[in-house]
Amino acid sequence: MNEINFKNRTACQWGRIRTAACVFTLIVAGCDKQPHTPAPVPVKVKILQPEEIVVSSLFSGSVEPLQTTSLAFKLPGTVQRLHRPQGLDRDVQVGDVLAKGTVIAELDEGDLRRAKASTEARVAQLEARVATAKDNLQIATRVLERFNNTSGSVSEVARDDAASKRVVAAGELEAAEHALADAKVQLDQANDNYANRQLIVPFDNATVAEKSIEPGERKAAHEVAFKLIDISTVHITFGVPDTMIGDPALRTLDDHVFLGQKLQVTADAFEGRSLVATVTKIAPQADPQSRTFLTELTLPNPQLSDGQRLLRPGMIVTVRVGAKNDRQVLLLPMTAIHRGLSDDDLYVYEATVENDREVVRARKVALGGIYNNQVEVAPTGSDVRTGAKFVVTTAERLADGMFVRVMQESPNDAAALPVFDPEPQTPREAK
Repeated sequence: MNEINFKNRTACQWGRIRTAACVFTLIVAGCDKQPHTPAPVPVKVKILQPEEIVVSSLFSGSVEPLQTTSLAFKLPGTVQRLHRPQGLDRDVQVGDVLAKGTVIAELDEGDLRRAKASTEARVAQLEARVATAKDNLQIATRVLERFNNTSGSVSEVARDDAASKRVVAAGELEAAEHALADAKVQLDQANDNYANRQLIVPFDNATVAEKSIEPGERKAAHEVAFKLIDISTVHITFGVPDTMIGDPALRTLDDHVFLGQKLQVTADAFEGRSLVATVTKIAPQADPQSRTFLTELTLPNPQLSDGQRLLRPGMIVTVRVGAKNDRQVLLLPMTAIHRGLSDDDLYVYEATVENDREVVRARKVALGGIYNNQVEVAPTGSDVRTGAKFVVTTAERLADGMFVRVMQESPNDAAALPVFDPEPQTPREAK
């Protein structure tokens, strides 16, 4: 009886153990059938926005005045006065702008006026002498003609005397005329000296650049008193290589320098402004040291509100050649481009949100030129849109529909601005 009860209890225990094992097996099997959710892949993205690329050539140029002249007296003298600008109680100074014909300085006229008056008086005396000599010659000529026409009543002695007087009268007239001619030359010189006591501005918009003269000062002949410049229009000079002025068969005019061309001019001195100048001169030969060809631009000099000019001689400006090649494009790093089954099958991964989860989707892309580590996204043939986020770096291989986690970009991770090559290449050439 006891043996039977023991067998029954043992059977019940084994039954419970088998039941528990079955339940455990079912639970494990049920857990294996639940879907497995992979962890999102951390990625860095870039928002696709138009960016400015600069592939034009920049040259450093210097500003020069349209014309320059130095003023000096032709004769020595004492400075009597200097020009005083209208409305100002002072003499002319550096920076003043004068009109053509302005008397900017004048010497003491005392000695010059007296020399001029004396020469004028001498000329008047000699003119009277010449007139008298002409009258005497006419009288002597008539007397000689009357004696020659009278026969028998005039002796040969009287006739010879009349002929001699005519010769003397002619000689006196000739001497008087020579003296008068010399006196007139002296008068012209005296008039020039009197006129040259003044320094006169020879052109309009003349700015006083240098001044080395004061009233009461004794100036020597040909000693420079003023330096005047015209900066209403200015020249800009810079050197270009022979490749930009030649005529190669495969080069376009966009990066070529030629007469009449309009070029952009900028400078730190007027930051934020851009001027347009015209190419007016290209040197026929290269500079022997720099091996570049001196090129000259001409442009009107803008006038500021205070009357001063924007450009001044000696300023350094930047001349841009080939500005038409500068444009806005869509750029992505090379690391964002992935290759498909063929070389022409290129795509990028766009980070987007689907069902509250961040995923990536493959987008077909067509490429343009390469600018260092940046590649141009061509609008034609690309399935991308401006403002979308595209994966630029990741530690894992991506696939369409993969879950990702967009990492916040720190200031240290910000991509540096690219430095663009002057001659962009195609992606095929970059390989």
